[in-house]
Amino acid sequence: MSNGPASVEPPPRPGGLVRGFLRLIVEVDESRRWTHRVRAALLLILLLVGFGALGYWIPEIIERYLR
Repeated sequence: MSNGPASVEPPPRPGGLVRGFLRLIVEVDESRRWTHRVRAALLLILLLVGFGALGYWIPEIIERYLR
């Protein structure tokens, strides 16, 4: 048995898609390098286009399937 204090690890940081999305927004706004800003802005645009396409095509597919 150890008599020393138990090592306490910090809790894991929350991660996931939402955190990554928020990081992109902050990087577009606050990055010092213009290349990082452009890359983050393009990724955000691609994400928004992807969500828009899914928002259009998924209901369209469901409607065709239900006919």
